[in-house]
Amino acid sequence: MYSKVYDYIELCKDERFTGFDDGRIIQDIVLPDDGENHVCLTFDDGPNPEYTPQILDLLKAYDARATFFIFGEFAEVYPEIVRRIVSEHHEIGNHTYSHPTLTSLDLSEVEREIFEGEKAIQTAVEYRCSLFRPPYGIFSDEIVEKVEELNYKFMLWSRDMQVNDWELPGTDKMVDEIISNVKNGSVILMHDAGGNRDQTVETVAKVLPILKSLNYKFTTLSELMNSRTRG
Repeated sequence: MYSKVYDYIELCKDERFTGFDDGRIIQDIVLPDDGENHVCLTFDDGPNPEYTPQILDLLKAYDARATFFIFGEFAEVYPEIVRRIVSEHHEIGNHTYSHPTLTSLDLSEVEREIFEGEKAIQTAVEYRCSLFRPPYGIFSDEIVEKVEELNYKFMLWSRDMQVNDWELPGTDKMVDEIISNVKNGSVILMHDAGGNRDQTVETVAKVLPILKSLNYKFTTLSELMNSRTRG
């Protein structure tokens, strides 16, 4: 069905992988060296009534903005959390309606997943997503083209900012990975749903003050990309 399938989660583990040549696939956001450091926390698979509010509380305490990649089924069930995300000046990205492996679908089904996900978000709040992230980081060139055709930017994450929180590796390990590898323009991948996310919440609680002490500003993905454009 597809010419080539990419599994970005697995590619991030391969030291030989140096990134994609296709400029439409966004991983790192290279920013100008203007003395300011920016980082973006991203959270996939929510909203979740237990974990998303805890993360929002922490972000609010540190005046930090983040980007949440939401899938539509949860937006329908927890619209009040979607509205809170937007009201607190965070960004929302489209993460499909039901979180399928996109390469198991044909392109018309992929388009329907994206459309239904967007519709669910817009039912909860007046908002149109400009970013899309593929579930499981699995995609093809044809899917990238379809996403662009639908007027979304195709957003992944920094390859050294994949802390694998779904594997429950321990808070200290995740904090160490983030602090050891963070740089200006890093895009950090975490999850606010999809399983037990206590370690993720604890990691956010520890990372926010450390990065703030290192003079990092917490911004949304679109803000990061606008900073790159201004540079």
